[in-house]
Amino acid sequence: MKYWITLQLSEKGESLLEDEPETLERILKKFTKVDYFLPLHFNKSKAYENKVFLFKGYIFLEYNKIEIPSYARLSATQYFIGPLLVGRKLHLIHNDEIKKLKKQLIKKVRPVIRVGDKVQVLDGKYKNLQAIVTEYYCKEKEADLTVDLKCMSILVPRIPITCLKNISNEEKTKNSLLEKIIQVLEQFPKGLTRKQIVSKVEVNKSEKKRISTCLARSVKRKIISSARNSNRKFIFVYNKN
Repeated sequence: MKYWITLQLSEKGESLLEDEPETLERILKKFTKVDYFLPLHFNKSKAYENKVFLFKGYIFLEYNKIEIPSYARLSATQYFIGPLLVGRKLHLIHNDEIKKLKKQLIKKVRPVIRVGDKVQVLDGKYKNLQAIVTEYYCKEKEADLTVDLKCMSILVPRIPITCLKNISNEEKTKNSLLEKIIQVLEQFPKGLTRKQIVSKVEVNKSEKKRISTCLARSVKRKIISSARNSNRKFIFVYNKN
């Protein structure tokens, strides 16, 4: 049965993992022959260096009694504080738990991308750019993007999907909540307080938490107006025109 130990990184180790994960890999291979798992994905191409962390501060090494001295030698370097212990014994993690972590990481770095989706670029020359996916290369895990400007369209070719964030669903969710609020306000032309809106609109728990933010943004965009009623309470009115 396969088990893993958890090695806690020092401050220098965390910096090395963040800036030069390949160097940390070389150190691990130098001191031990067991498998290791870094809870991050990093793109090794020159154009993109986007790193996606599952979490920070720890790495995992396969447990082997023969390798215990090598764990100690690693802990003696400036990059590691040492393995996690329960009492005086090594804290061992079952291989099934590591498999779950690996699946979580894969899901995080391989977003579902389809032609027509709106995405945000996370790294590289076009970092923070929002664009539409116009071509998806399944084998290479890359996508062509198109940015529509006022007078022309710009093609951004071959962006690794690990450097993309799909924001289509986020926008759909935001629009869905706003549409629900508008439907309620249309029934009350004189306006409603936030408390009244919450009581009348049909939303889930997640949407309910975002109502205040949605109202504030809608007022800023002049979709909804805000004013005080005769009781000096803030009310919200839908601007039809």
